[in-house]
Amino acid sequence: MKFIFSIIFLFPMVSSAQSNLPSFENDTLYCSGGYKIYPGQVLNFANGTSAAGYFRFIKFHSNMARTDTYKMQNSSVVVDKLRTFKNTGPENQSIRIQGTVTFKNKSTDDVDFFLDFEKAIASPDRLPNELTVPAEFLGNRSQPIAEPVKITTQPAEVNKQNIPDDLRQIIVADEIKKLFDLYKSGALTKDEYEAQKKKLLAKQ
Repeated sequence: MKFIFSIIFLFPMVSSAQSNLPSFENDTLYCSGGYKIYPGQVLNFANGTSAAGYFRFIKFHSNMARTDTYKMQNSSVVVDKLRTFKNTGPENQSIRIQGTVTFKNKSTDDVDFFLDFEKAIASPDRLPNELTVPAEFLGNRSQPIAEPVKITTQPAEVNKQNIPDDLRQIIVADEIKKLFDLYKSGALTKDEYEAQKKKLLAKQ
């Protein structure tokens, strides 16, 4: 009888603890699937899932003055600090992470970014997850589709008829810069970079 009363007494506490996830306590982020992020942990990122290869759920902090999150593809980050936890609903759950990234070419750099952790762990639209975690932390949450997203490196089409010359030149210059960044990160060979650059210049 005492055992039954103990179970009845403890059950609301367990349910309450589960309903409070995700939460941030003592420098540790507790995600709803049980995955934890804390200083000293290594986070492994997969591919960005936007059409251009950018991460949808990772945004660099403004003090980094950059937006090229695609460079974080297949990288790992050693967490140094966690701050600015937000959990005001499914559309606003994030944590600011500062640490050291090791890119796929083995170079390293300091990074400061916001991670939309729930969506990065289990994509809401069944695309591959951007943050790789062990399967045990996915539970019954959304699983990625079988086929990975195909990341295109094709330059954006520039319509000569509908875009003013000065704006078109800015767009082309921006696309060339993106291609150059992909080339420098090893995602494109020099020949691929030159070929795509030639196509873009031909559209001016």
